Amino acid sequence: MGVRKNAKFLTDVEREAFVRACVMLKAEIINPGAPSAQQYSRWDQLVAEHQMIQNAFAPGAGSVNFGHGGSGAFSFLSWHRYFLLVFERDLQRHVPGVMLPYWDWQDPAPIMTDTFLGPNNGAGGVVRRGYFAIDAPGTGTNPTAAPLWWPAGLVGWRLPAAFGSIWQGGLRRSTGALSNLPTLGQIAQALAKTNYRDHQLALESGSGISPLNQMHNGMHGWIGGNNGGTLGHMSHPDASPFDPIFYLHHCNIDRLWAMWQLDGHATEYPSTGGRSQHHRNDLMYPWVGTTAGYGTNVTVGNIAMPDYSALGAQRNVDTLDHRALGYTYDTMPIVGIALDRTGSMNGLTPDPMTSGAADVSKWEAAKRGVAAFLQDAENARASGEAYVTAGVKTFRSLAGNLFEAVFAAPGYGLVKTGTQISASGFTTAMTGLGAAGGTPLADALLDINTTLVDAPAGGVPADEQRYLALLTDGMLTSGAPLSSIPNGSLARTAVFGMGFGTGAEVDYATIASLVAKGRTLTTQQVFHGENAGTIDKFFGGALAAAIGYSPVTDPVLEMFAGEFSHVDFSATSADDGFLITAQGMDFDSANWRFQLHGPGGVLLYGDHEGGHDHDGCDHCCPSPQVTASVSEGRLSLIVRRGNAPAHCWVGGWQLMVAYKARRFDGMVMPQIADWLYPVAAGPARGARWSRLLVAPDKRVARRNVVRRSRHALDAQPLSSNRSGADACDVVVNIYARTRLRLSLVPDKVLAGVGGDLNFELVDLSLGGVATVHHSAARLVSPSVDLAALFGGMKPSSLPREQKLDAADGLPFDPARVLATLEKRSRTLGASKDQVANLVQHHGGPWHVHAKGLGVPGVVHLGVWLSGTYDPLGTAAAGGHGGGHSTGQGGAVHGPGGGEGEPFSRVFSVSAAVLAQGTPPKAAGASRSTGKRKD
Repeated sequence: MGVRKNAKFLTDVEREAFVRACVMLKAEIINPGAPSAQQYSRWDQLVAEHQMIQNAFAPGAGSVNFGHGGSGAFSFLSWHRYFLLVFERDLQRHVPGVMLPYWDWQDPAPIMTDTFLGPNNGAGGVVRRGYFAIDAPGTGTNPTAAPLWWPAGLVGWRLPAAFGSIWQGGLRRSTGALSNLPTLGQIAQALAKTNYRDHQLALESGSGISPLNQMHNGMHGWIGGNNGGTLGHMSHPDASPFDPIFYLHHCNIDRLWAMWQLDGHATEYPSTGGRSQHHRNDLMYPWVGTTAGYGTNVTVGNIAMPDYSALGAQRNVDTLDHRALGYTYDTMPIVGIALDRTGSMNGLTPDPMTSGAADVSKWEAAKRGVAAFLQDAENARASGEAYVTAGVKTFRSLAGNLFEAVFAAPGYGLVKTGTQISASGFTTAMTGLGAAGGTPLADALLDINTTLVDAPAGGVPADEQRYLALLTDGMLTSGAPLSSIPNGSLARTAVFGMGFGTGAEVDYATIASLVAKGRTLTTQQVFHGENAGTIDKFFGGALAAAIGYSPVTDPVLEMFAGEFSHVDFSATSADDGFLITAQGMDFDSANWRFQLHGPGGVLLYGDHEGGHDHDGCDHCCPSPQVTASVSEGRLSLIVRRGNAPAHCWVGGWQLMVAYKARRFDGMVMPQIADWLYPVAAGPARGARWSRLLVAPDKRVARRNVVRRSRHALDAQPLSSNRSGADACDVVVNIYARTRLRLSLVPDKVLAGVGGDLNFELVDLSLGGVATVHHSAARLVSPSVDLAALFGGMKPSSLPREQKLDAADGLPFDPARVLATLEKRSRTLGASKDQVANLVQHHGGPWHVHAKGLGVPGVVHLGVWLSGTYDPLGTAAAGGHGGGHSTGQGGAVHGPGGGEGEPFSRVFSVSAAVLAQGTPPKAAGASRSTGKRKD
């Protein structure tokens, strides 16, 4: 089976597969020998089946509604879960691998298109365009072009005469006002119910929801409506499954139930107290096997109830584990975290990113990064956006390999505030734990994949994509070689790997090899850097990918005490939500204040004394939902659009960040040039490592370092006249849940000295057209081969404070050694910093060239682009014509129409360059950006 996804975020291929399977079911005639007027399809039979079970009989009960009934009708959830499963298996008979998507009860406009679920009503309330129109595509009144796979005998989407004059004929719809859809807050109330009875009632009828929304019941009428006194098919249970939206609607209900079950209710189902035939061990008609005494009191023309005896007897209790039935949802990802606990992690973090706080070891910085990941996952759950199952293990080797779970057996679970599996639970469990020993990377990868990634939910469904984030600061020093694991053998695991440290201790080829063992995504999976900001980007990127978010921007702001600044970004109609994090690198919440402003300056979040000023937007229409948490100097925000209208969503947004500011009178304006310097590239100016030799309170802030600019994008930071105060960095990462999917990826994650890299802008947008109007790029590469510098260094020549006695294979602290060497030679820490261009050749993809790479190490690229998004545009065949464009006014995937909605992106990505003669340890480290694998 697989993963059921939000219908708005299906690819074109996934959409067509679902629609095609539906059409094939409508064309699958059950009784081909009957006169044509009496023939009915498998689709029609499912419609009739849904009607028949609403007045059926069972032993001792003459009239039972097996799938509905309100209070005490517990089988509403379980019966429909199995009905959807039967339907999905029918779809898969015609299109193998197709999965049933869900409609999330938000504005259905993105899915009600001619080539997906069809539009709203036409003349007489009847759908007359698309694949679910009364006439087949390209015939009668239907202008939609017919696909090649359209069945020759299917004249249109029509219900046969067996359903009577009320329901026979074309599909009818009449959608309601967006304001009548369930709000995200109302859905959250349903998820917060503490027992099965209340949860089932909340989902079915809105009982216990304030203000009342009828949820399931109301959504049937919302789609079906009443057009001049004529009910749409979704409005009545006798015919509602005729509309394909029925299945997406109920799939969403099943998803919410599955999320509620994950949250500590996995086995809950009443055995008593409900209506007849609705208890835990009761059979679900018509799936009763060969058990006698069950049948229906309803006749739907000549349509017969299918013989389901081959499925065996199915009870309500048999549906409680949806994964055991073979499927899951994209809002319930599984992530395993592998944390290096070897002796080399006792070395200092080379770049502390603050001028006042004490330096920390890489071990402490890494622990902070995991805690931040868990905080963000907690916030995702609190918002209702995603329920993340995660576990954490440390790895090292002493007398033998040690893979130690941080949380109690089984070592993983739902990440939730106030439980053991949370940021606070992790911090408590890690208190006092030190680092020592060697680095068994290959063995650790297999162990964590087996115990934290594959193990949850018994490993089912087998084709679910799962995630593993492995952070290490060094190279493999013990255990099995990575060559013992074939590339791609962890077929369903997307591995994210980070090499935390400098070129002196990180084996770049090994990190690439770790990632190559799993599944390739169209987002960054290999990370390198030597500061805590890169750790934040690494774990944030892994979580974002797991919950379906894409990068928007990731600036680093160095701020003086008393300053505040704004991070500007934009929302388009393609965006459904934002994951926003801001980490003050002193990890002290008392020093930081944050505000989030939406379009028109509306304050949607603020941790200040004045409270929230929404400027009246939420008094006239739904506002975006904001869920926030602040801990250890970190702001974690989930912003979801819900049914907020365009004027409350589409447009410019601002995240305000203030450092030690009592009043907002010290604004500093960041520049795009600063944003383009990737966080992983280290400090843009000033000393790189020798700062570690200076007491924290005596260090010079980077913004106070004055030197000649190297190019137009190397601008001197602006001043707010507070340069005498202490300074600290804040690392901001913004991701979007969006159909405007753009990413920047290198054509290979490893290159050789003298070779080239191409960083390609990959467009996997799900509808609409993005047009780039402006762009800029900054390429930062090493100037010194640190691995060669350390190659001949003898431990006996090192001062005592630079040694790492607890490390296996790394006898020195790279940060301390480099600090001493840089103090002797200031050019040691210098990087090659240059302007790059986003270009396009002959209509091909936009990309950045990095040619003639001369020094081993990591190449970092930052790209800014801005343009417009046309949600109704379509890509022109062949792209954007010929020539060698420079990114100053061309379409990402075809020219757009109309004025469009402004958007911007800032991407930063890295790739490693190996010394001549260094054998790449990751065959397959090259990547193709032209094929989607996620």
